Amino acid sequence: MKPRQFAIVLPLLLPLAAPAADHVATAPAKSATADVPWAQGVIKKVDKAAGKVTIAHGPIDSIGMGPMTMIFAVKDSAGVAKLKDGDKVRFQAVMAGGDVVVTRIESLK
Repeated sequence: MKPRQFAIVLPLLLPLAAPAADHVATAPAKSATADVPWAQGVIKKVDKAAGKVTIAHGPIDSIGMGPMTMIFAVKDSAGVAKLKDGDKVRFQAVMAGGDVVVTRIESLK
């Protein structure tokens, strides 16, 4: 591209990039558990040593995930110790470093 063409095109492209950068910098983080919606499921397997649980779950609105069965890392390893296979649970999950992490989990009675 010739310098003159670049000088004409660049001002047209900058407004497109600026709002995207501003949006990323000001996007709220979903790390606060108070405003993360609860999901429900059934514990299929508990791996206390690894701090992970396998949950057959319904939709997880906080991360836009549909119903399925999958393994989750649990932030609170003490909470994993209280769980057993077959427990009905409600939980909060967020994306952290590309992984889905359960930040809170409670047995339903």
